[in-house]
Amino acid sequence: MKVLVTGATGRIGTHLVRELLGEGHRVRALVMPGDSTSIPVSVEVVTGSLSDQDALAQVAEGVEAVFHLAGALTSRGHTEDDFVESNVRGTFNLLSAVRDRAPGIQRFIFASSDAVYYQGADHIAHYLPVDEEHPRLAGSVYGATKIGAEEMCLSFHRGFSLPTTILRFGATVNAKELVDPTSVFARWLFLRAAIDALGSGAEGDAQKSLEILKAHDADEDRLLVLADLEGNPEVRQWADARDIARGCLLALNSHEAVGETFNLGGAAAFSMADLVLFLSECLKLPVVKACLPTARPPWHLSSAKAERILGYTPAYTVYDMAEEASLEGAVQRNGAS
Repeated sequence: MKVLVTGATGRIGTHLVRELLGEGHRVRALVMPGDSTSIPVSVEVVTGSLSDQDALAQVAEGVEAVFHLAGALTSRGHTEDDFVESNVRGTFNLLSAVRDRAPGIQRFIFASSDAVYYQGADHIAHYLPVDEEHPRLAGSVYGATKIGAEEMCLSFHRGFSLPTTILRFGATVNAKELVDPTSVFARWLFLRAAIDALGSGAEGDAQKSLEILKAHDADEDRLLVLADLEGNPEVRQWADARDIARGCLLALNSHEAVGETFNLGGAAAFSMADLVLFLSECLKLPVVKACLPTARPPWHLSSAKAERILGYTPAYTVYDMAEEASLEGAVQRNGAS
């Protein structure tokens, strides 16, 4: 099958491209200028963006399946205008190109987000785990643009018979990010990284949290357990990017996925206290617990529908990822010494 992947150089896209090639598919990738260095040589690369009509016409020509993973992310410093232009307008541009240029299209798979459910840090989920029936209550422009893009996909499914599947990803991580204090995940696992993340311009509760964190700082690096003011550690669910990539492939191979929406989350919810204590053993670093007014309520997804219909079963727990990253880091440090 000739498969187009947008966002092929991203956290999930890099794994998905390898999975597709491993199954014998012919892969074409839409990449931004200068962003193709990690693409395997067997992949057909088209340079351009979701606003480039000529590039979209070229990349959509004759494809049989599309994985639309590209978009503006909250973790990459994008503005609200970027979210609207890339996630809504860009998705419309790609859908239009596929409709007009790919008469043999068998699947258009759109990468959405659990941000469509998430009302904000001051609100709790209506119930946990969050499944596909949970109300979409986006409390951010980013989440709203994902809802808008979902609706755009569904309109093309209904109006033009474009065989669409929507995948709502939970928080997704590459294993090595768990031990990199500069990553969007580990900056809340390492004390000094968390202090830097809150920054000097914090106000209100963020300023109070910053002061609490600074009071715990010392001359040594420390791992951090985030908890609420009652002392309850945050509860999270992080998925391995390799599992999410395999989930994408399962959606491609399932006829039952057409017209459906699926959550794809991590193996299980976990307490930040448990993860940090595990990392402490791996990295040999001390741990501090901070009770903050900015701690987030528990959040985790149900992937039961994807398990039932697609056969999706995550292979990696967050502890598997942490152990793998710690061992790899130790090997690299020993090799450099």
